[in-house]
Amino acid sequence: MYQTTIRNKKKSTNIVKSYLIDEEYEEYALSKKLLGNCRVSLLTNSGEEVIGIIRGNMRKFNKRVLIEVGDIVAVSKRDFQTNKVDIVHKYNLEQTQSLINNKQLSDVLINQYYKNSHKTDKSDDTHIIFDDKEENGENNKTDIENSKVSSDTDDTDDIDDI
Repeated sequence: MYQTTIRNKKKSTNIVKSYLIDEEYEEYALSKKLLGNCRVSLLTNSGEEVIGIIRGNMRKFNKRVLIEVGDIVAVSKRDFQTNKVDIVHKYNLEQTQSLINNKQLSDVLINQYYKNSHKTDKSDDTHIIFDDKEENGENNKTDIENSKVSSDTDDTDDIDDI
C-alpha cells in the first residue's frame, strides 16, 4: 500500500493553467542571467533591470520549476525594495506566444526575447552557400581524363610485375 501511494504521487498531470497578473502589483519579466542561490537577473516589462528571487513554492521538490535564460516570468513587485522582485510564475512556450500575439509584452521585452531565442538555435552553420559549382565541374572533367591516362600505364606495369 505504501508503494502505491508513492507511485500515485509521482504521476503528475501537466495541466496548463492560465495565470492572470494583477497590473498594480505584478508585471512580466525576461530572465537574462542566472545568478545562483535561487536568484535571477531580470529585465522587466517597464525596461528596468532587477534581481528576481524564485519563490519558495516554486522551489519545492515535488513542484520544482526550472527557470532558464530567455524565459518569460511573472514577477511581484516589492513596496520596500524597488531593485528586487519575487518570481511568481513561469510561462511556457505556448503561453509566451499568446502573450506576444495579444501584445501584453512591451517592445523591449519582445526584442530581448527574440535575441535570446536565436542565440540558442545555433542555426548559423545550416545556411552555407557554395558558389564554386562551375569551377569544381571543370576540374572534375580534367581529373577524370587524367585518371584514364594513368590507368592505362598502371595496367602495363602490373602485368610486368607478375
